[in-house]
Amino acid sequence: MPCQLICPNLRCRKILSVPDDARGKLVRCQHCKTMFRVPDVKREPVGAAAKGAK
Repeated sequence: MPCQLICPNLRCRKILSVPDDARGKLVRCQHCKTMFRVPDVKREPVGAAAKGAK
């Protein structure tokens, strides 16, 4: 299942969908062409963590 990331370029900040096999690798934002590394750790969605805390 692809993971969704936000482009780290502060002028872009587009939501990107990258495949799971890209974790730990360099990717390029298709909108602004910024290169960045995809985090190699899988995290829970923010909403899921908040539901478990209640």
